[in-house]
Amino acid sequence: MVPTWRVIRTDSIMFVGAFDAGREGHESALYKVMETPHGPLFRGFRRMFQTVIDGAERVI
Repeated sequence: MVPTWRVIRTDSIMFVGAFDAGREGHESALYKVMETPHGPLFRGFRRMFQTVIDGAERVI
């Protein structure tokens, strides 16, 4: 089974976690993704979220 990624963003704070068949979502750890001067992870997740938000259509 391919792991399921969980990425949570609240304003400028992001958390990431993964779970698969051996570990349910509520048992999996979440890790705070910190912005660093030379690290692409935070910027990549931030860009991904912005792309999703820009292309989303509000239904409620």
